[in-house]
Amino acid sequence: MEVKLSKQQKVTVNSAEDIYLIMRQILRRENKIGQGQEHFWMVGLNQANKILYIELVALGSSNMANINPREAFRMAIYKLAVQVIMVHNHPGGNVTPSIEDQDLTDHFIQAGKFLKVEVIDHLIISDETYYSFVDSGIFKKLQASERWILPYKLKKRIRNEGKEEGLKAGKEEGLYLGEKIGEEKGKKEMAKVMKQEKVSITIIAKASGLSIEEIKEL
Repeated sequence: MEVKLSKQQKVTVNSAEDIYLIMRQILRRENKIGQGQEHFWMVGLNQANKILYIELVALGSSNMANINPREAFRMAIYKLAVQVIMVHNHPGGNVTPSIEDQDLTDHFIQAGKFLKVEVIDHLIISDETYYSFVDSGIFKKLQASERWILPYKLKKRIRNEGKEEGLKAGKEEGLYLGEKIGEEKGKKEMAKVMKQEKVSITIIAKASGLSIEEIKEL
């Protein structure tokens, strides 16, 4: 659900505090029952850091880790946003990120790279304060994480590892064999990741080159 913004809220964002002040106003619009629920928003920005939209992606979920990136980035693609900021509230007031919060951020960073929509921060807010992943330093570590590495990057990395194995053997046959082994591993790993994301088996087959039977066995 897209959140209606006032003229004062259609601003250029220069800091995490700018986002926090806007999002706190939006949260305060809710009645007391609504404020006690967990909200997850995506804030889309253009190249000049001006807010294009704010979308409420999930409400009242006790497990934000189940939010699907495809749903969360849909508005960004529609509105031609080039940057997004993740925002959610902790009704209890403690804005320290959980392991699940960090993993969700990691996942969205990688999804954004694939969609060419850069995730530039994640804010956890309460009525009194906020936590910025960028300001805390955690964001850089998550950007370097490989937990949610994209399938095509995983395939390329495994192919390179196969080449290195072949080179170590010191033979042309070893190089060729190593590259082929790496390529086959890459196809299967890519297919596994896409299955986890619930991508259609037909699409997985086209992307990986594997047969539908091979994919079903993974």
